[in-house]
Amino acid sequence: MTPLINSLFAGLFYLIAGLCGLLRHFLLEPGMANYPKAPKWLLNVFFAFSSVLIYAGLRFLWSWGTGEGATVPPGVTGMGVLLAFSTFVYKGSMLYNVLRQRYPVAVWARLNRIHDLVRCSPKKTGK
Repeated sequence: MTPLINSLFAGLFYLIAGLCGLLRHFLLEPGMANYPKAPKWLLNVFFAFSSVLIYAGLRFLWSWGTGEGATVPPGVTGMGVLLAFSTFVYKGSMLYNVLRQRYPVAVWARLNRIHDLVRCSPKKTGK
């Protein structure tokens, strides 16, 4: 494939992967009672990574649309398209996993209550 077509595919894969990640971020917000709770730091990581993927996808699509993808960065090789596709499959799979875990609010309330009650005892040292 030519670098221009590679930019198109990489852009589409990164854009869709970023949108999947952003949707997953919003589904795991504490206000969504049908999904498991996620720590605040993890939600920030989801949002930041999704934003970077969306930006990269739009940049690749821009370079494809203007025709500069074949000459200047971010020109994409076949390996770059493979990386974009792998990221897309990963983010799509993670979103599917969250959607598959959709349970009624009462179930998540019980699961979260059990999770809060169960604590592992501290690790004992040999002293």
